[in-house]
This record gives sequence, structure tokens and C-alpha cells, in this order.
Amino acid sequence: MGDFLINKSDKSLFQSLSEVAKKFISEISITGVVMKVIATTRQAISTVRDLDTALVNLKKASKMSASELNNFYLSANDIAKQMGVTTKEIIEQASAWSRLGFNTSDAAAKMAKYSSMFATISPGMDLNSAADGLVSVMKAFKIGLEDTDEVIDGIMSKINIIGNTQAVSNSDIVDFLTQSSSTMAEANNTLEDTIALGTAMTEITRDAAGAGQVLKTISMRMRGYDEETREFIGNAKELSGKIADLTKTASAPGGISLFSDEANTNYKSTRQLLQEISEIYDQLTDKNQDELLEVLGGKQNEQVIAAVLNNFDTVTSSLESMANSAGNAEAEMSVAMDSIDYKLNKVKETGTGIAQNLFAGEETKSILDIISSLGDGLDWLTGKLGLFKSIGLGSLGVGITSFVKNFA
Repeated sequence: MGDFLINKSDKSLFQSLSEVAKKFISEISITGVVMKVIATTRQAISTVRDLDTALVNLKKASKMSASELNNFYLSANDIAKQMGVTTKEIIEQASAWSRLGFNTSDAAAKMAKYSSMFATISPGMDLNSAADGLVSVMKAFKIGLEDTDEVIDGIMSKINIIGNTQAVSNSDIVDFLTQSSSTMAEANNTLEDTIALGTAMTEITRDAAGAGQVLKTISMRMRGYDEETREFIGNAKELSGKIADLTKTASAPGGISLFSDEANTNYKSTRQLLQEISEIYDQLTDKNQDELLEVLGGKQNEQVIAAVLNNFDTVTSSLESMANSAGNAEAEMSVAMDSIDYKLNKVKETGTGIAQNLFAGEETKSILDIISSLGDGLDWLTGKLGLFKSIGLGSLGVGITSFVKNFA
């Protein structure tokens, strides 16, 4: 009988302990869920706050109306998911393009999309470099200034196809274009001419920025400018005479001229001049070759120019590739969209979109007021009740209160 009573008491004790444990675990689980909700909400509001800061900068730079800004703010998330970047980056890119004159809603959105797309299809290229490269080319060669849609095939596809088929990267091409685009355009070169020559030089020197400087030097000298002072020295006809004398061969008895007309008023492009020289270069004496190289680019650039003249096939093949490059950038983007990084970014930016929908404008301020009140309530509750301390969770209660009070 005594054994029975002990067993019964033991059972009752264990049941009581079990019930207390279950209640304790339940309270801990609820607390964990509450803290998780608070942490997630806090992160969402922090994200929206960052986006709002970026939007304020866009408002300063653009000509968008309040409704256009709001529409762009919401559409930026869709663009970010399409282009493989963040929503904040899209808004920041729109601000940068607005400061450059693309300050309407449509133009800023498209250019933010295109510079993001360019960075996505160009491994190793950040968004700022992508935008800077596009700006340099657009302004120098007058591409996409009136119709921004020209940027895709007029610039990006041409760069990308060379980055895929020659021993240079998209970043290399942007580097030498940034250095030389303006000067090369003034010297009657097209974007294709500049990319082809820069690619040939970079493949040899492995120095894209240096190739850009060489291109700038040649084009300036050919038009009678001093490459160091950048001042016009007016010796183009004299220089043309030197080049003609040094390039006289059986196939070109009169030599090669800097000019494309008999009146000597229209300059040949840098690419055309070098191409014509390359066709007779191996017929020249060593002495004439050395003097010609110095005339063209100075002593420091002789080896680079000689290498290009001896391997002009690279220039020709690059021009042929670019002539058939339409659709290349969009095809490359399709490949990028199948990558894990792209898909992870899309998931992340879906979360950003949800945050935008939940915490937008005045609604966010109201939610912050509620959270502030919740924090005050928890502060009062934990001060009046010893609930948390009685079960050994004093620090947890204080932690929750502090977390909510510092939520925003």
C-alpha cells in the first residue's frame, strides 16, 4: 500500500513538472516568435528607410512630379529583379542619370535599367563603372541621346560581343573607351573603330587604360595637336607630307596622306589611316618604319603601334563581329538570368518589394508610433510585474523591451 502511494505521488509530481515544462516551452516559443516578427519588421522598415533616402536624392536631381516619383519608387523593385541588382541601386542609378540630363521619368528609368543590365552582363564591372562607360560613349559618339533604346545594340551589344570573342573583357573595353572616346570621335572615328583599335592594342599590351592613352595620342597628333599641352600646333600638312614620304612604295608611289580629299581639308579617321599603313607596312625599310612609328605616336608608343600594324587582322575581325552584334547584350542577359546569383537576388528583392508595399509613406510613420507605444507598454509591464524574473527570464524581458524601444 505504501509503495502504491509513493508511486502515485511520484506520478503526480512528474505530471506537474511536465505541465510546467510545457508551459515554459510555450512561453519561450511565443517569445521567440514575437522577437522574430519584431526583427523582421525592423529590417523591413530599415530597408524602406534606405530606399526613401535614395528617393529624396532622386527628387533633387530629376524633373519628376510627385506621382511620377511614387510610381518610379514602386516600379524600381520590378526593374531591380529583372536586372539582377538591388532596388536601392536602381534608384541611385536613376539619380546619377538624372544629374547627367536624363531627368524625366522614362529616361531615368531606362538608363538606370540599361546601366544595371550592362553591369550584370559584365563580370567584374560595378554599376558606377558601367554608368561612366556608357556616359562617355553616348556623349562622344552621340548614341542614345535622343533615343535611349539605341544604347542596347548601339553600345552594349558591340562591347559585349568583343568581350566574348576577343582576348579582352567588357571592363577592359570600358577602360580604354573612357580614356579615348572623346578624342577619337573628334578624329572622325566611330565607336566601332575605337573598340577595334583599342582591342588590338589591349590584347598586346594587357593594359587597357594605356591603350586608351595611345589612341588619344595618335588621334591628337594626326590632327595637329600636341598631346602633352593639348594645344593646336598647326602642322598637319607638314605631318601629312612626312607620312607620305615615309610610306612611298611600289604599290603606293605617292605615299599615304592624312587627308581623304585633294584639298587636304578632311581628315581620315585614325582607323582608316592605320589600316592603309598596315597594308604597305611590311614593304617599308626598317629606317622608314622606325621614323614612321615615331611620327605617328612618339617614341614611347612605337612598339604598340608596330604590333597593331603587323596584326591588323584583329581590328578587321572585331569590326566584322560588331557589324553582326545586334541582340548580343539581351542574349547575354538571358544567360545571366539563369545564374544562382541572379535568382538569389530576385528572391531578396521580392522581400524588398513586400517591405515597400507594407511600409510606404504615412503608413510607416503610423506603424512606428504603434511600435513606440508597444515599447512603452512593455517597459511598464516588466517594471510592474516580476513575471520574467520569477522564471529566470529577467534579461529576456529587458531584451525584448530594449529591442522594441530601439526598433526604428
